[in-house]
Amino acid sequence: MSEHDFAALVGLEINERIQQEFNIDGIAEPTAVQELAIPAILAGKHTVLHSGTGTGKTLGYLLPILQRLQNPEQGRCVVMTPNPELAMQSYRVANRYKDESITTASITPNVTAQRQKERLNKSTRIVIGTSGRILELYANKKMKNVTTIVLDEPDPILTSKGGDFLREILSRPEPKVQLVIATATLGPQTILLIEEIMKNDYVLVKPEIDPINTQIKHRFISVKGETGKDVSLARFIEENRCERCIVFANQPQAIRHLYRYLNEHKLKAVSISRERNRDQCKQAIEEIKSAKARVIITTDAAARGMDLPQIDWVLHYDLPNTAQGYVHRAGRTGRAGNTGTSLTILADKERAKFKKFCKALAIEAKPFRRQR
Repeated sequence: MSEHDFAALVGLEINERIQQEFNIDGIAEPTAVQELAIPAILAGKHTVLHSGTGTGKTLGYLLPILQRLQNPEQGRCVVMTPNPELAMQSYRVANRYKDESITTASITPNVTAQRQKERLNKSTRIVIGTSGRILELYANKKMKNVTTIVLDEPDPILTSKGGDFLREILSRPEPKVQLVIATATLGPQTILLIEEIMKNDYVLVKPEIDPINTQIKHRFISVKGETGKDVSLARFIEENRCERCIVFANQPQAIRHLYRYLNEHKLKAVSISRERNRDQCKQAIEEIKSAKARVIITTDAAARGMDLPQIDWVLHYDLPNTAQGYVHRAGRTGRAGNTGTSLTILADKERAKFKKFCKALAIEAKPFRRQR
């Protein structure tokens, strides 16, 4: 597909530099999400991108916004995320695809007030950061002329202490703001916000093909009691020759234990958690990308926004707390048209909860059978 075909499908102006970035990323055509979302956002409509992880939502909202921002009269765009990792991932994508005339700023908790002030000025056109820090700027009247607001995974934002203030900002009659929501799961707070702010005047982007059902196999193995999960996990990784797999655990002590246990069994593992600093997390990701490590152990919160290569296996050492959490975890595989497997190591007492998740998500999980 040529750049002209891409442009014709979504209404974008694809210049040579953007096409080069597409080539580097292996993007030959827009995803289903992008094909539906880009024209709506270009037209200035409220838009809800409701699709699984790895379906192209970030480019789906950034590409049309970056094109519109080339017009100086379009004002400023703000992208809010629930955590710094997701903010920095979106910030890097924006800088790759933006026109040189567009200035950007990242606002996250690790940025000091002085550095934040240096980064953000009147000419900054797109501000990407965590909701808490950006709402502080709103409270201090530093966010002028905002005409587009993007909420990337809004439910954690809306349930935070700044949720009510955000609703008040979005309810203001002036300036008129285009609201874009990007999420893998429509939680109750997000649904309520859509009803309050967008009412019936929005475009819902929800492709019929959902990777959680089409690109990902859901499997489980059973263990007796809580003990023996680590043995089952190590045996599974070794017997199935799992490369580039991600293991989810709920507690820091479980991560520490699995890190030691897997490495003792010669299954090179790295970990990412709130106990690791930024450099250690960056190093862990680089080791996975370079195949120096084959297993990355993490939590739901630490994994949000993690920039990982294709992951073939998602292994749930612990069940997540919610069905939505399962979607976010499983969506780490089966991305961008690839396939993958989400496998849960299931204790007896977790069976009812897992069954409830499968029913809510309309997925069929089968006992794992090794292919011989």
